[in-house]
Amino acid sequence: ASFELVDCPTALSTEDFYALQDMSHPKCDELKEKYYKEVADFVKRTVGCDEVVVFHHQVRSSKGGNGVQPYAGGVPHTDSSPVSADELAMQMMSMSEPNEGHDDKNDEDAEEPNNSKKYKRYMYLNLWRNISDDHPIENDHLAVLDERTTVKPDDYIAKDLFMDGSYSSVQYNLNARHASNHKWYYFPNMVKSEAILFKQMDSDWTKSGRICFHMSVNDANVKTETTPRESIEARMFCYWKEPDSGVDSMPTNENTNIAKVQGPQDLAVTGGSLKDASNWQLLKTLWGRLFFVGKLIGTTSSTSNQKSTYSGDPKDYVLKFTAAIDAFPAWPKLARSWASGEMKNHENVMDGIHAITKAAVDDMMGYQGTNKFKAEEKKAIVDYLLGDEKYVELAKEHLSHFLISKEKQSNVER
Repeated sequence: ASFELVDCPTALSTEDFYALQDMSHPKCDELKEKYYKEVADFVKRTVGCDEVVVFHHQVRSSKGGNGVQPYAGGVPHTDSSPVSADELAMQMMSMSEPNEGHDDKNDEDAEEPNNSKKYKRYMYLNLWRNISDDHPIENDHLAVLDERTTVKPDDYIAKDLFMDGSYSSVQYNLNARHASNHKWYYFPNMVKSEAILFKQMDSDWTKSGRICFHMSVNDANVKTETTPRESIEARMFCYWKEPDSGVDSMPTNENTNIAKVQGPQDLAVTGGSLKDASNWQLLKTLWGRLFFVGKLIGTTSSTSNQKSTYSGDPKDYVLKFTAAIDAFPAWPKLARSWASGEMKNHENVMDGIHAITKAAVDDMMGYQGTNKFKAEEKKAIVDYLLGDEKYVELAKEHLSHFLISKEKQSNVER
């Protein structure tokens, strides 16, 4: 059916979950590491896979604030598709272990991660739970569709998810043509010790349920004085060395022709070929796609909602750019390649970080809301970021190895 209700106790409190979502909280990193390990260990035992890579989470509530997002209602949808999940599965896998013969697991010179030959199946999975210590979920439930009741391919409306014009991911909306055949489920009064596991994509084509349409549903018949839902979802990839089906369904750079994959935005910008694009066009596409990273982690607003005037305090922009640099492992390959080249163009780590930070704050596509700021205002934000301990720590963690790789290469050449 592509979803399951499970007993899944957690050691985190409601307060912990909100702190986990708030990047400015002093225990944010500690709680994130604790919850990700808790989830990974549970899922590994439950689904029987060999490895779990948890890479994203999102707290949702009607309260909002500090990274908390509203409920994901609207229309039935999936969060991914075979083509987008394949690409992300390979990216996550390449980050989980170093490549054979390479000192660094993020080395952009590696054609393909060695462990692409190690696994034969992946599953892109969500774990969704109530985070309230005191109340069950009384409304705004997560509704999930039994995929075995869909009509293929009729019901699957492919869509490109754009963020203010930038391409990010291929997803599905649900065609209502066969709605009478669809079977939807929700689990009333879910408590904190319970969770729903549901698939975003399963590479094993022998499974009857490989992807799960879902949405938040509000029951108008429920009394209005109910306690608002508080929930968290964690996204992860599960990998199998020897799947029970015996099928090797793992994507590789070769069988997906990944080097030739382009989204509509890329094609529109480049006129059909990335090699013909100018540096300005490439950077325009790059920052358009980086906007998706901010949107994914719930820190970037649409340009229509952003203020075009400087707040007067550079501190107001720290969380946004810290979140973007923290999500570096999930940046598109184009973005990571650009960052690698930018770091290698400088003699020391901080100079490279300064250049990347300046490009982010210059915000040529306007997705971060800083592109219309005056030069001195942008400089104030850059200077503040480079003086922020948390931002610099994350930037060094994700970017410094590129310069180290350059130094190693120079030593070999000498």
